[in-house]
Amino acid sequence: MKARDYIPALKHGAKIMPEDLAGMIGLPSVGDIFYVDPSAGSDTANSGTSQDDALKTVGAAYAKATSGQHDVIIIAPTGGTGRTTETAKITWAKRFTHLIGSAAPNGSNVRAGMSVVADTGSTHGGAGFYLTENGCIFKNINFFNSSATAFVAFEMTGDYNYFENCHFQVQNATALDDAGAAACKLYTSSENTFVDCWFGSDTVLSTGANASLEFATDGVSGNARNTFRGCTFVRYCDAGAPFHVKADASQTVDRFVLFQGCFFNNYVSGGSGATMTDAMSVHATPGGNVVLQNSVSVGNTGWASNCTSVFVEPVYANTSTGLLVAANA
Repeated sequence: MKARDYIPALKHGAKIMPEDLAGMIGLPSVGDIFYVDPSAGSDTANSGTSQDDALKTVGAAYAKATSGQHDVIIIAPTGGTGRTTETAKITWAKRFTHLIGSAAPNGSNVRAGMSVVADTGSTHGGAGFYLTENGCIFKNINFFNSSATAFVAFEMTGDYNYFENCHFQVQNATALDDAGAAACKLYTSSENTFVDCWFGSDTVLSTGANASLEFATDGVSGNARNTFRGCTFVRYCDAGAPFHVKADASQTVDRFVLFQGCFFNNYVSGGSGATMTDAMSVHATPGGNVVLQNSVSVGNTGWASNCTSVFVEPVYANTSTGLLVAANA
């Protein structure tokens, strides 16, 4: 049944304005709303202004959005994996433009999202989804790359963005053998918040010295004050070199990066995976501190390749593995 069957004003032609729906998607004020249905939508026949008239790809919906207006794109799947098949790389360069998945907010393999396309590999700007703007909200979104030639699923140079229940993953063994692979890469991107998000995959083997989350830099300014709360990092490795997190060049971190209540798991027990040497690859002078608060690491010999700038709280002595002994506290 439709709302117009019960609300007389709608039956006679009145419309529900976007601001009436704002509270339903967690925003106090929004602009235009565009709908995407990966299963039943159409980029050529539909306008995207309602669920019944949904577009097929996020790229088509993004083209209709206006920067600075708090437009909202909603991925509302009616079947399948809930992921779109994007036809081109998406460069998200419109400020205060938000992307929400209409799916259960479980973080892992969210049933709303995008299969991103191959781009230029692991170089700067080479991700299938590239966020360059500020103040954007992403909720319940799966950033998914299964291409052998796209090494980075998501990359960001923008600041002040918010992510909740999102999953960033590369699901291709060839890509995960490359040292430049990363599910999520921050390149001089600061003051972003990630809540209950997932990073990486534990179903495809990784061999290369890559990481699910990488902090990169241009050598001048790093990534400052980024926070990860209640996030889960997963890997499945056949070598000791892959990592959950990389900040392995000078000035990749500015001030600090904070992991609060995060879980770092490398799938070894019961599988054919190998123990990771370290959960993180951290440069001796990353530029700032890597701070882990109430976080747990499993399937790794140590927390970091260099603990000079790594701080772990609380500290538990573990003489058999040395997991936390080398960390400052």
